[in-house]
Amino acid sequence: MFSEISEFACDGGEILRVQLVRLESWETLDFLQPPCAGPVFESFERVYSKFLIPGCPWIFGSVVLFRLPEDGLPELPTRFGKYGAVSDPLTAAAAVLQQGVRLAGGHPIFFSRRAKALWRLLEEKDCLRIIRGKLPVTTFSPVGRSCGYLSRTEPDAAVKLNASFFIMDPFDCATVFDHVGTAFGLCVKNGRVISPPLFDREALLVKNDGSVTVQECGIRQLSIEIGGKVYRHGENAEVFTRPQCKRTPLRRGIRLVITGCRVAAVCRHGRIAVPAGGFVLCVDDSCTAAPGDTVLYRGLEDIRFGIQVGNSIVRNGVPTQQFISRFYNIRRLEKTPYPPSLYPMDFDGARAARMALGADREGHPMLLWAEGAGKLGHIPGQDSCGASLADMARVCSELGMYNAVNLDGGGSAQILLKNRRKLRISDRQPDNSDAERPVPMGLIVR
Repeated sequence: MFSEISEFACDGGEILRVQLVRLESWETLDFLQPPCAGPVFESFERVYSKFLIPGCPWIFGSVVLFRLPEDGLPELPTRFGKYGAVSDPLTAAAAVLQQGVRLAGGHPIFFSRRAKALWRLLEEKDCLRIIRGKLPVTTFSPVGRSCGYLSRTEPDAAVKLNASFFIMDPFDCATVFDHVGTAFGLCVKNGRVISPPLFDREALLVKNDGSVTVQECGIRQLSIEIGGKVYRHGENAEVFTRPQCKRTPLRRGIRLVITGCRVAAVCRHGRIAVPAGGFVLCVDDSCTAAPGDTVLYRGLEDIRFGIQVGNSIVRNGVPTQQFISRFYNIRRLEKTPYPPSLYPMDFDGARAARMALGADREGHPMLLWAEGAGKLGHIPGQDSCGASLADMARVCSELGMYNAVNLDGGGSAQILLKNRRKLRISDRQPDNSDAERPVPMGLIVR
């Protein structure tokens, strides 16, 4: 393994520091799901209340951020006319609150006794926060138990870094099936799909023969296996995803809501909302799948390693100069939101901390962390200003990347070598110390 820090001059007397890490082989690079840590809920509350909603208060209403307590959870329904049968308690709680609570003047108005009881319990257990924007609407952001801190996981590992996008802001929580902290986008290792592809975005794919490419990848290209039965879009099933579809059409058949590798809900009639971080599989009435069933994906058995996150930055040696993957523009309030809603629309000018994963011309893996400006401010010429996507394309190309894609950046961006950082995280505490953000999926070299 090789690591070095470089500094680049930017316009206006600004500077950009980057860390380049070269790995020995793709076999050593694996996915890491850190265990849930205690202060995760408080960390997301800090992001919502300090950065996210104050940054764009005119596009948010009252946002209810909540989690489920470790104990004392009341009995929740498992069937909803609007959402079908569900098995996950957090999904059920989100449905109860969404159907039974609205905020007026910062105070809850209840439309059912079950919603009132659940709200009071969450207040009592300190599992609920209200962050107010400017709009007169109420939205709910359920926080799952899928996130943890990379620095507290496998401290002896040679390399750790953040990887995938995950459900984050209120626009990402488009349905009750979307939970803050849920990773999405293709992750595949040695032919096994850990997370399915979504939105036909570009993915970095390393084949068994060692070749590395960047190409679009979508869920409709794969076979989907549930309970031993295989479904294929356009043959014996139909796949509905955002942004093409906000709700499934009204027709006969069973609708399976799928997030990650699990069936989140089964609906046997009517229309159903398509999750932002998943999809809906429509099948015939003979399907016996149940909520909670495991979902397997076939069709990428020749892929040694694959990941799908942000736009490409270098493709076959050519730096990317524009968006190729499609992203939701939160400021235009498009009809059908899909994550990540806060991905920068200004390819050339939006600076932030950024991450990249790619390969040189010979196919050897390379990592790059572009240090971002501190969220509480920075000193031009002394502290990094962050990189635009165009900056990343230029820098990664100059440093030898031949094919590469952006990983999740912003406050999540970091590389840990033997559990130490050589650059600074852009999220900061009031005393300007680093504030690590919990993530659901990382990459690791043990």
